[in-house]
Amino acid sequence: MSDFKIDGLEEFQNKLKTIERKAPDRIINKLNQQGNRLRRETRKNTPEDTGKLKKSYKLTPVEKVGRGYEKGMRSNAPHFHLVERGYWLTSKSGQKIRWIEGKFMVEKTVNQMEGPIMSSLDKWLSDLFEELK
Repeated sequence: MSDFKIDGLEEFQNKLKTIERKAPDRIINKLNQQGNRLRRETRKNTPEDTGKLKKSYKLTPVEKVGRGYEKGMRSNAPHFHLVERGYWLTSKSGQKIRWIEGKFMVEKTVNQMEGPIMSSLDKWLSDLFEELK
């Protein structure tokens, strides 16, 4: 599904290294908070039929990948990809009838929240870096 990675500018990574050395648990806690925020907003943007799709979003543990961290989200609903990206409605014989447009609820949520989450993480990282210097 969607991952947020903390990487980028050298200054940002240097701050992260300092915090990682002094308070690694705080990085994990902050990414878990942001992951919960993303999941909550994705649920709001997910169409409700039976409610199973809204409840299907699961967060993966924070992982250190290269010089950054990742927090992932996935759906365990077997029909998730159909609702997200769309599908062909077919007859019993397999003939395509019409295209059912996807809702792109995860993509839309990530696009809406990427800026605010990255700004929040950048401010948090700068504040924490100053505290731990």
